[in-house]
Amino acid sequence: MTAMRTTLRRLGAATALTLSALLLAGCAGNGTSSAESAGAPQGVAQEDAGQAPVTGATEENRDVVTTGYVGIQTGDVPGVREQVEALVKARDGRIDARSETGGDFISAQLTARVPADDYDAFITELRDVGDVVSVETSAVDVTLQKTDMSSRVATLEASVTSLRGMLSSATEVDDLLAIETTLTERTGELQSLRAQLEVLEESIAYSTVSISISSDAPSPGGEPAGFLAGLRDGMAALFRGFAAFWTAFGFALPGLVLLTVLGAAAWLIVRLSVKGAGQRAARRAAAPAVPNHAPAGPQASTGPSASGETAPPGASS
Repeated sequence: MTAMRTTLRRLGAATALTLSALLLAGCAGNGTSSAESAGAPQGVAQEDAGQAPVTGATEENRDVVTTGYVGIQTGDVPGVREQVEALVKARDGRIDARSETGGDFISAQLTARVPADDYDAFITELRDVGDVVSVETSAVDVTLQKTDMSSRVATLEASVTSLRGMLSSATEVDDLLAIETTLTERTGELQSLRAQLEVLEESIAYSTVSISISSDAPSPGGEPAGFLAGLRDGMAALFRGFAAFWTAFGFALPGLVLLTVLGAAAWLIVRLSVKGAGQRAARRAAAPAVPNHAPAGPQASTGPSASGETAPPGASS
């Protein structure tokens, strides 16, 4: 009887455990399904939000670098350039670069920095100062880049602070050297990253606009085309040619004078040399001929021989 009761108790306990396990599994399944059901719309909503255009408050949280180009044609390039510079100044902007070219068709190039919030209004104002023939705008989202750089700056700042605390409490020389080396490296990285972050933030806050201003007609003072204009240009070219000739002649005159003096001196020297040679030749020709007294050939001796001997009698010479 006792054994039966024990068996029944065991079966009851096993049954209770089984039922409890089943109930727990059912609750867990429902919880999981509920969580998945609740999470699915959220995920879909997030995906739709990522694909939808960024507007309202979400757009304000984005960090965008905006650059633009505007081409303007006008008959008064200097005047339009001054107006553009005045518009930039009125928008609390600045001119980073400026260049001008002259000639028949003058032009000017400006690189302006204006607050990003005033970019669209500034472009609209440029349309009123001249004939805008080209407008280009580029916007780059740098939100992730700025967030990453800000996070790295914060991490390096915390690391530098920690290293400075360790440096103040270190007592061993080796520890001091190691901490100082690491602190120097982290400080350099922090300064470089801060500078990059400042440049990025400045690019976000101020948009860059390249403005090209060119004339749509020859510059004032240009002569109209035609016979009279050609004749006038020809006469002007002729006078310019004469002026260039006399200018070159005046430039070369001192050298020509020097060459003339040297040439005259050389000619005089050569002339005197030739004249002296002619006179010497004339004197030699006028001098009398000197007779030649030298014997023409060997002659027979009629006197006694050099040896003092006499010829035998009856010998003929």
